[in-house]
Amino acid sequence: MYPYGYYQAPQVQNDYNQYDQLDPYAQQNQYDPYDPDRQPQQLERRVNQLERQNERQEREISQLQRDVNQLQRRLQRVNQRLRQVERRFNFPFTPFDGEY
Repeated sequence: MYPYGYYQAPQVQNDYNQYDQLDPYAQQNQYDPYDPDRQPQQLERRVNQLERQNERQEREISQLQRDVNQLQRRLQRVNQRLRQVERRFNFPFTPFDGEY
């Protein structure tokens, strides 16, 4: 059965008390070392997930920054053309807020 006659204790699955699960405040300040979400494998998986999410958000931010820069350049060109047309036809130029 067991070598050398040693008795091995059965593995105990640690389940929360069913009444604690019903009360959301009962578990709030308690640390359970057997919580599956706090095991190294789950923590590593969550860290990897957060890193991928962070990289995705950084790519999205950089894409949005490129779009903003492109639109700023386009707006600047439009304003320059508008000034040329105003000078050509002697329209009074009245700058507005946000004018370059």
